[in-house]
Amino acid sequence: MTDTLHVFAITAPEGLRHTHLTRAEGLTPDLPPLTDWLGAEVDTDEIELFPIRDLGDMALSDYITMAFAPEAIPPQALRKINGIKGHALLVPERALSEEPAPTGEARLIASLPLARPDHSATLPKADVAPMPQTLPQPPAPPARRGTGALWAMVVLGAVALILIWAL
Repeated sequence: MTDTLHVFAITAPEGLRHTHLTRAEGLTPDLPPLTDWLGAEVDTDEIELFPIRDLGDMALSDYITMAFAPEAIPPQALRKINGIKGHALLVPERALSEEPAPTGEARLIASLPLARPDHSATLPKADVAPMPQTLPQPPAPPARRGTGALWAMVVLGAVALILIWAL
């Protein structure tokens, strides 16, 4: 069960970025006409477009392997991918309306198998404790003791003071 990740080298304005991170930050750059360049409708919410220098010392092939395609990249594709200068455009197959037919602005470097989850396996049932038949009742608040006796003492003291003043 695989999908395909298309890796393109493109000519783009310096500093143009459109990645999962920039989308999460709410940034919406003015993208070039990717539909025209790739020859297919493009869902821009699924792509990554960034300058290679953003990766620092990391090779583009290492980034692709870690983020998208855990399978080994063929050696010929590896050299081409790591040879990209400028901007890289990573497009999963699901982001395209049809097979790409790139123009001169976008050059297809490689198409790689893209990992997809396998939800066909059956998993063992987990051991689950049965639900209790009745919910435990919260403890009753503690009874207040001695408040009646305290009021009786206060009233007796007040009566005694009144009697003493009256005499």
